[in-house]
Amino acid sequence: MVFAALFAMTLVLVVVTPQGRTAAKTGGFIFQVLPVVPVKPLAWFTSGPTRSEVLFPQALGEGLADVYRPAGDGRHAAVLLFLGVNPAGRDDERVVNLAEGLARSGMVVMVPWSESMTQFKIDSAEVDNLVNAFQYLRDREYVDPERVGMGGFCVGASLAAVAAQDVRIRDNVAFVNFFGGYYDARDLMVSVASRTRFDEDEQREWEPSGQTVTTFRNHLIDSVESAEERDLLTRVFEKGEEPLPGEVDALSEQADAAYRLMDGTTAEEARVLLDRLSPEFQEDLDRMSPSRNVDNLRARVLIMHDAEDNNVPSEESRRLTEALEDRGNVRHTEFVFFQHMDPARAVNPLTWTVDTLKLFLHMYNVVRVST
Repeated sequence: MVFAALFAMTLVLVVVTPQGRTAAKTGGFIFQVLPVVPVKPLAWFTSGPTRSEVLFPQALGEGLADVYRPAGDGRHAAVLLFLGVNPAGRDDERVVNLAEGLARSGMVVMVPWSESMTQFKIDSAEVDNLVNAFQYLRDREYVDPERVGMGGFCVGASLAAVAAQDVRIRDNVAFVNFFGGYYDARDLMVSVASRTRFDEDEQREWEPSGQTVTTFRNHLIDSVESAEERDLLTRVFEKGEEPLPGEVDALSEQADAAYRLMDGTTAEEARVLLDRLSPEFQEDLDRMSPSRNVDNLRARVLIMHDAEDNNVPSEESRRLTEALEDRGNVRHTEFVFFQHMDPARAVNPLTWTVDTLKLFLHMYNVVRVST
């Protein structure tokens, strides 16, 4: 009788109160996206969302995106979700489960696709593309314009945060879910070049992933003006060939800085070398860094990071949190069971349970927008 009474009370809370409905949707979403959980209750109680391909206007041409819409009429909350460098494909099970889970929770999900990102390249023009995508999403007749947020993964999280600072949309972004991004592109490059992670108090060894090293390398090589010097850097650092005698000594100042950064150096020297790169490269780093105009970020910011991430050091998210903490509308959560973006790291049952609870509490703040 006691258990029956508790169950009845829980059912009433779920059905009657907004907090209960939000908690139920959040729990269903967590079950939906965790691959080790075989039960997917959202599929029992909600109709499947519709998925459509859309084209949205950009400064140059049109952008391609997938839109997932919840079942039912009326206007819904919405989120613009930007994936990172070398993203999974449009039909990747993880992408589809995430988008469908959010749509079943009551949110329209728009996932724009970037050609440069699939080639391990970061293009600051993606920031403007995201602004245009957000405006397109907010103007749909099935979207509540007062409840539209942005989310991103890794580099995508950082570019989404920069887009949310843009004067054209900054007062309209309800939230930004920032998962595994960097706060300052220059600091991230210093970490990759020196194989270290750092904060104000200490510096520790860190081994970046192959994906991060490839993106770092491509960005530096593209910054060199001379085609001949770009060819040398490609031969040495991409193809693994030894430079010919005298080739390295003949490099220009900018190409020499790129060479030494890719060859590996200390954090202190890496900062000096970065300053030797072209003014255009410096400006590009600024355009891609949430740190440069962080005071323009008006939205509520929800920050997630794998504590041992080898794509972007978790210190980057901590620096963003510190920059925003005086405003009081920021939430920061670190996890152990995530391996970069995937909840796939082997952990003990207690750690898994704690991290699942932390994920629930974090995502509750996202799902509540749709409730």
